[in-house]
Formats: sequence, C-alpha cells, structure tokens
Amino acid sequence: MRRKLLHKAKLVITVESDRCSGLINTISVFDNRTNNYWGAEQIKERGILQFLNTADMKETLNWNLNGDSSLYQFKWGQSSRKFSEGITYIFQ
Repeated sequence: MRRKLLHKAKLVITVESDRCSGLINTISVFDNRTNNYWGAEQIKERGILQFLNTADMKETLNWNLNGDSSLYQFKWGQSSRKFSEGITYIFQ
C-alpha cells in the first residue's frame, strides 16, 4: 500500500514485541476519526491488549475491530535487542 494512503486508516495501533517471550503487547491505539488515543480500559475491553504472535494479532485485530482482513496492514518499525515495535493500520 502506498504511504500516502496510510493517513486514511481509521485506527493506528502501535505494538511492541518482546523478543525473549515472543508476546506482542498493544502500546497505543489512535482513532483517526476522533483524533484521540484510546485509554487502557478501552483497549482491554476490545480484547486487543496482548497477542501470541503476528498471525494471532492479525486475526484478533480483524475480528475485534474490522471484520475484513483486506483492510489491514502491518509494518515492523524500530528494533532493539529486546524489543521490536510495529504499527498496524485498520482501514474503513
């Protein structure tokens, strides 16, 4: 997907993967429709707090937020020895 289309995502989810355990945790969820970040309680309510791996993350985010896997895009970003950060885009 082209970079210029990423600003049209309805939700931007930042995740962090622990390289030792392999678990992926949600760091933040930004809602482009309201220009607000979701609180910890709202993330927990939607069931998107923690994932076993990237396949589990994609399945869970699509099921709980969107329902259409074609409107999902994930990119790994910065990495260190212990953690990797990624960003997921959910489109309308």
